[in-house]
Amino acid sequence: MMKLSIAQHFKIPKKLASVTLMVALSPALPVQSHELNGAENKGKLTVYNDLAFERTNETVTVSLENLALNERKSWPHIVVLDLTTNKPLMYQLTDTNNDGVIDSLLFQVKISANSSKQFQFFKDRNASGEFTDSIVSYSRFVPERIDDYAWENDRVAFRMYGPKARQLVEAGKRGGIISSGVDCWLKRVEYPILNKWYKSYADGTGDYHKDTGEGLDNYHVGSSLGCGGTGSLYQGKLLVSGNFSDYSTTSIGPIRTSFELDYAPWNTGTAEVKEVKRISLDKGSNLTRYELIFDQDVELVAGLSLDKNSLSISADKESGYFSSWRKQQDSELGLGIVTLPKYITGYQQKKVKGKPGEHLFVELKSVNKRIVYYAGFGWKKSQQFSSPDKWQQYLKQFGLTLQTPLRIELH
Repeated sequence: MMKLSIAQHFKIPKKLASVTLMVALSPALPVQSHELNGAENKGKLTVYNDLAFERTNETVTVSLENLALNERKSWPHIVVLDLTTNKPLMYQLTDTNNDGVIDSLLFQVKISANSSKQFQFFKDRNASGEFTDSIVSYSRFVPERIDDYAWENDRVAFRMYGPKARQLVEAGKRGGIISSGVDCWLKRVEYPILNKWYKSYADGTGDYHKDTGEGLDNYHVGSSLGCGGTGSLYQGKLLVSGNFSDYSTTSIGPIRTSFELDYAPWNTGTAEVKEVKRISLDKGSNLTRYELIFDQDVELVAGLSLDKNSLSISADKESGYFSSWRKQQDSELGLGIVTLPKYITGYQQKKVKGKPGEHLFVELKSVNKRIVYYAGFGWKKSQQFSSPDKWQQYLKQFGLTLQTPLRIELH
């Protein structure tokens, strides 16, 4: 485990499996410095956008092995140069396969419709990468609020519930909850808010259920699936895994946060399954990525909870997106699920026994014991999406990017 020097307002999770390195290079760094000071060229990358719309804040992942930059001593001296602007980019080194070893470099691109861009990789002894205060994609275990696990980026925030919250319910005590649902924290600022909101809750100086300019938690998940939680529909009932039993944090940084949640074996109605959720959220995205890993192939549902305030519902199986738009106190809120068609077996709007309200259920099947989908929200008050049409357009385009990922060529 490596030690980080990070701004005090960030709390580093104790169970940090492999800390991501955050590197920020001065935007004023001239390309001539690489040419004049013996920088070692490690490769050129061309990224192609084959879709008819601009793609922004998409993350490119490059293996450090392919760049011959696996040695730790090389890491502070890496430079990623955008050859269109001749400016270095912020990037993040991370572990992409959860084996505890940093193996890849992440950076984000903005590419016009039907076009390409080139990027150059250098190892420059004069570059001085360092840990920075640039963390916007952040997550951690939250013992001061029973035992949530919470995560956020510059646009959205979420949380799920842990074993102690379940134990309180089983012991007949107040304050607990049993839920596999995903809760939405509606933020309208780009800087991190999780630690600030939880601190004010813990010390009694504030209430994150009230909006004082940054947003608030006024979305009620309860025992529903909330914004993209999963379960099994069996004989008219919704069976769920309940709360996570353990966690590990893989990365936090300027681009991506990722973590893993373990679950006790649970009954889908047809089988008892073991489940692990690998979850990540990238800067600039309203949708969290969920990779569900099982010990056998399964058929499940991911759900969006509906209530009397739900104004519209839309589904496009071919494009792989499902959406609801609802009143949310003095504003409106869009919820969405997006996945590849290969995981989708159907969808239905239904009220299930023993659960409040209805759901839009997306019926999913595993492929090689895995299911991958994305879920998240857009809050009108954040000024990110002004209407259900704008929200649905975002989800549809997101689905198209999954079906037509950026093409990458390393020269």
